[in-house]
Amino acid sequence: MDQVAKKAVVIREVWEGNLEFEFSLIRSAVKSHSCISIDTEFPGTVIPDIKNRKFYDLNPEETYSLMKANVDASKLIQLGLTLSDEHGNLPDFGSGACCVWQFNFREFDVDKDLQEFSSIELLKRNGIDFSANKMHGVRSEDFARLFRGCFGPNCTWVTFHGGYDFGYLTKALTNSDLPRDLGTFRDLLSHYFGISMYDVKAMMEPFRFRGGLESLAACFNLVRVAGKSHQAGSDSLLTMQVFMKVKEWCISRRYATALRPCMPYGLNLEVITHAGRAIDELIGLLQSPGSPVELFKLSAPNLGCLI
Repeated sequence: MDQVAKKAVVIREVWEGNLEFEFSLIRSAVKSHSCISIDTEFPGTVIPDIKNRKFYDLNPEETYSLMKANVDASKLIQLGLTLSDEHGNLPDFGSGACCVWQFNFREFDVDKDLQEFSSIELLKRNGIDFSANKMHGVRSEDFARLFRGCFGPNCTWVTFHGGYDFGYLTKALTNSDLPRDLGTFRDLLSHYFGISMYDVKAMMEPFRFRGGLESLAACFNLVRVAGKSHQAGSDSLLTMQVFMKVKEWCISRRYATALRPCMPYGLNLEVITHAGRAIDELIGLLQSPGSPVELFKLSAPNLGCLI
């Protein structure tokens, strides 16, 4: 994404008063920038797993059940959208700066609604103004109406560990709780977002990578160029940067398997692994000269880093 490095990036804050105008810009931009990364901010884990299991110990159905319980019980705070063309260029509308969008929603009431205290404090420290959201934020039903008429079937959707991102977005689009079972949820995702979905963390799963977004960005020497972490617009931009770099890296090494569209991380009913490939072959691939994944500090049998 050389353009991001060369040009300033403006995060366009979207409120009730400019919602229609900002969607008009997005409708214009998506014609040539149809790769879309999303990120959401929400009130944390308000319903923990009753068995206190770690995420990696849950199967896809259990992961979905826990996600559904939390999404149903809580409310979306922010949604970030980054639009890109296939080469990583962002829309600039002929100006000197690229654009990323950050939607601020009004439904969450920090004084009344279910929340995880540590998550709310983290969001406050990173600049989210809950009183402004409550007074001037976007109404979910208005957002859903405009969103549904904006994106076509040829769009590509990108997340990082995006189950909750798609969960909250689907809840907004349907104005209802998530479906009871994972299969129906997958059908809803296909209905609203088509079949071209990528979760960058799922793409890295064959390499047993278990770190976060910023950890993977650091492996590729990528830096945050706008906004702060734990703000949805900035995180959606970093997700797009990492996706483009991972895609470039896989293509350059003819590693096509990792580029297959996939369900959000943790919700894959069919997990792609490379058990059939020799461990030393994979290590050689990842440690090839010039590979940024040398920074993973790989060691067999664990191919991951930053766990």
